Amino acid sequence: MSTNDDQLKQERLLVEYQAAQSSAEHHDTLIWSITGVVWAASLILLGFMLDALAKDELKYVIVLMSVLGILMLIKVWVYTYQLAALKIHKYDRCKEIEAVLGLKQHSTLKYPGGRQKNFYSAVMVVFIVVWLMVAFLALCPANKS
Repeated sequence: MSTNDDQLKQERLLVEYQAAQSSAEHHDTLIWSITGVVWAASLILLGFMLDALAKDELKYVIVLMSVLGILMLIKVWVYTYQLAALKIHKYDRCKEIEAVLGLKQHSTLKYPGGRQKNFYSAVMVVFIVVWLMVAFLALCPANKS
């Protein structure tokens, strides 16, 4: 292989490296943007539903909104795992290219995996449990004055 071919290969790998890194950052931004919007919407909706618990005529609306809140959270949770898998795939490609080009930005990073995912999952579970409690309280006869 000639020097020009090697240089062209390196240039192509650098372009791919930049694209993979940019894509990984984009997917990470999507995860947190979507999560932020849905968590905020869920908190706002929870506030309205908790305020409406005292109104017996709204119990079915509250249950319906609780189901909507749970479905919204589950959908975001699924999206998050899908987007995270894409992000990891892109960073893995960066590491492969680093090995070829002698770069080290991602390949030397040591980070204990799983903590952020576990905390994220715990927050989602808490949200879902709260929505279930709201639905239960709306239907529970002991709630009526």
